[in-house]
Amino acid sequence: MSAVPNTERIAEYIASAQERALPDDVLNAARLCLADWVSVALGALEEPAAKIVHATAQEWKSAGRSTMLEGGTACATVAALCNGTLAHCLDFDDTYVKGITHTSAPVWAAVCALGEERGATEAEMLRAFVTGFEVSACAGNGLGEAVTARGWHGTGIFGRLGAAAASAALLGLDRETARHALGLAATQTSGLTASFGTMSKPFHAGKAAMDGILAAQLAAKGFRAAGNLLDPGAGLDNAVVQDGSVRFAPADFSQWEILQNSFKPYAACHLTHPAVDAARAARALAPDVARAEGYIAEVGDLAKQVTGEKSGAPEFSLEGKFDLKYCVALALHGYPLSNADFQEGQKPDPAVLETASRIAVEARPDLTFMSARLTARMPGGKALTTEIPIAKGHPGNPIAWPDMWQKFRGLTEERLGAQCEPLFRKLKTFGRSEPASLLRSLAG
Repeated sequence: MSAVPNTERIAEYIASAQERALPDDVLNAARLCLADWVSVALGALEEPAAKIVHATAQEWKSAGRSTMLEGGTACATVAALCNGTLAHCLDFDDTYVKGITHTSAPVWAAVCALGEERGATEAEMLRAFVTGFEVSACAGNGLGEAVTARGWHGTGIFGRLGAAAASAALLGLDRETARHALGLAATQTSGLTASFGTMSKPFHAGKAAMDGILAAQLAAKGFRAAGNLLDPGAGLDNAVVQDGSVRFAPADFSQWEILQNSFKPYAACHLTHPAVDAARAARALAPDVARAEGYIAEVGDLAKQVTGEKSGAPEFSLEGKFDLKYCVALALHGYPLSNADFQEGQKPDPAVLETASRIAVEARPDLTFMSARLTARMPGGKALTTEIPIAKGHPGNPIAWPDMWQKFRGLTEERLGAQCEPLFRKLKTFGRSEPASLLRSLAG
């Protein structure tokens, strides 16, 4: 690679978005992201956080052609705020593990809203989304764990950059203008892990989508920002990792990072999933495992820090999405960890809470974001250990279209009825129609 600064290299990548050929596997991955995004968004239409954001947005009386899935139309920024929040309400959306970022929630929200406003074709929207995903991954790769460990939500940082990049691609910004759009997105960085388990977490995704569009629109009108904030040590990485231990890596677009995306089979924090898989495996071997005398859940450092320090006794089930002990206990009792298991205001099963009280969580250096071990002390002193090297949904153990159909149907069939399967087929071939009007038919 040449010595071109990061921000300039990324801006060059954005400026060439609409001329870039996308391989079939990349197009397939982008469509999987879209199908996942639609499923989790439609599945969240009754969520209080989504309804409050939508009601507030309606009070703004924004005029525009972009569809809000909760109902009505607005300008692109407002629609992106509503739909981006909606898509992260269930915490069931995809994760780019290297950046610990829920990328599709803000990036597809921005692309759909701005694409609809501009009458973009589906092919243009796909190229914009892939561009946004790759830029978000480029920025987050290597920084994500350090950022999360310091209390920042990667979706609010890298998702915002991805939304700005995708919006800049849809607007056809040149390299210099795209550089300012990136600077505008970077300076709006926000989102705290301390907000996890509250309505603020999905709001991070919606605000990232909104701010990404705004950054690109302002830059297109001549707004100027710092043009080097994504260079190593030049601004954003200094701010979010202040001890200087980790910096932006040199921008590299030689591989498609979207092929390393992960999808969630469970409606809980992705950091809990390996341990949940281990608990499900244990239950398959010993149906009475929920009656074990005690358990040790061994996980990676970040899973322990973010989810393993919780009490295992959430007051309401929704809080349990970010509590590893509670999620493991659900799995040990045979719960599928679907959206129905984490409803707002729902009280936890006392039997699950009792099991969770017997779970200890330990961090192990040989385990990663994707792996876990669970040891149950069965009656009579026998130990039952299950190990998950790669949790379901991650590269190496991926979710494919049949798996996605099961998730999609479970989240949308009640609402869509007979239209559920035709819509899913449409998402599998997205990119072959023009102009795109996907969301209009789905709005409440």
